Amino acid sequence: MFKQTLKKSIQNSSTRLSKPANYGQPIAHTHPYLMKDSDLTPGISVREYEQRRKKLIGHLNPGDTVVCVSGKVKMMSQGIFYSFRQATDFNYLTGFQEPDSAVILERDDTLARGYKMILFVRPKDPHIELWDGARTGLDAAVNIFKADESKPMSTLASYLKSTLRAHKTVYASHPDLPDKLKRRVSFNSSTSHAKALVDYLSTALRGQGNTESDSVLSTLGLPNVKPLAPIVQGLRSVKSLAERNLMRQSGRIAGNAFRDVMAFAKPGMNEHQIAARFEYKCALSGAERPAYVPVVASGANGLAVHYTANTMQVEPNEMILMDAGCEYHGYNSDITRTWPVNGRFTQPQRDLYQAVLNVEKACIKLCTEQKRVSLNYIHRESVRLLGQELKQIGFDSLRYGDLERILYPHYISHPLGMDLHDTPSFDRSQTLVEGNVVTIEPGCYVFPHDRFPKWFHNIGIRVEDDVLIGKDEPTILTQEAPKDIEDIESACNVVLST
Repeated sequence: MFKQTLKKSIQNSSTRLSKPANYGQPIAHTHPYLMKDSDLTPGISVREYEQRRKKLIGHLNPGDTVVCVSGKVKMMSQGIFYSFRQATDFNYLTGFQEPDSAVILERDDTLARGYKMILFVRPKDPHIELWDGARTGLDAAVNIFKADESKPMSTLASYLKSTLRAHKTVYASHPDLPDKLKRRVSFNSSTSHAKALVDYLSTALRGQGNTESDSVLSTLGLPNVKPLAPIVQGLRSVKSLAERNLMRQSGRIAGNAFRDVMAFAKPGMNEHQIAARFEYKCALSGAERPAYVPVVASGANGLAVHYTANTMQVEPNEMILMDAGCEYHGYNSDITRTWPVNGRFTQPQRDLYQAVLNVEKACIKLCTEQKRVSLNYIHRESVRLLGQELKQIGFDSLRYGDLERILYPHYISHPLGMDLHDTPSFDRSQTLVEGNVVTIEPGCYVFPHDRFPKWFHNIGIRVEDDVLIGKDEPTILTQEAPKDIEDIESACNVVLST
């Protein structure tokens, strides 16, 4: 259905398409099959980006300003770059998808919108665009991205030099700051947070060949410079209706790919072939990229929580633990399923799988605002419930620490959204509210130890879904991926036509 709709949309709108592209990213009038006229990026309207910035400005005092920098192109080797992915906070505030960019937001209550927005971008350059493709340029930064002013990125240093000292507080953000530093509420010139920002902008500004960078960087070391990330991530942690729809589609695409892969995977295949099938099916359904390096762990490889080598051949009677997701228009899915490659669970596999599944389902039921729980509470419940489940299937000799250090060593959850491990400043002890999206992912990994029942040895199981916190009911965003035993066995035994 998706492919038919996409084909029809392309046919109906082909007269409106123009190539070569004149912009560095899809926009509504060049990609009408992908976007509505009101969209700035697929699924997110111009109006929503404006609302995001206004909410941010509402956290500032008059005279404060925001400096937010884009991501950089990262190199794989000499002359070979990785696919560019925009810095998340910058993307959230602007929707602008090119590297070497920055946005400055200055709170000004005398203006109708309550702030002034200046977007620094790479100017149009026919020679460079001949090699690298279109740039969006200065005019579109104003006309399409709704900046009040646009300036070449090469002028950022001189602009910062002339304005930063005039502002009461400067909230600054950059993409390479370690997550543990992004959690800080404030910093001054003596902190590593400030130094990290200075080091980052030093590279960015000097890369533009600007001789004023040193004086700008000394300005950025002032005590009135504070981190932007905690404020923006507070906004990002509650998803809008548009964001929820994009995350639902991301979950739908990945869930259907899991269903396909369960039928595709057979003994004798290599793990990387199964990973490739998943990524292929996601791409055909509209996902732009994998959300992360997938885990395809057969047999005892499933004992390693983040096994990503994916180099081994799958043997008969083994389980496959697969942890994978996709990115759809900037929003991620994250799913784990464990299934028997033969298509039928053995009794030990069935017993251990059902134990983990029971814990996952019980934890999902807690994911409502009405329950007034935190991620820490849900994790404690998952440990308690898994202990009960394991006792019922023969784990009678567990010692203190066996459960949380060996059998279930990881946390139950993490926030999910534009980043896979979204909003690192999110406090695990805070009460979940409607609009939060989290993973629920209990697991059990049975190493061949004498005090664990031998019939479970070398079995690793994890079950993970993406869950939207509702007022009274949770919504599973990844429900297309089979997880009940009967549904998994049914999916495994489907005969694929292609």
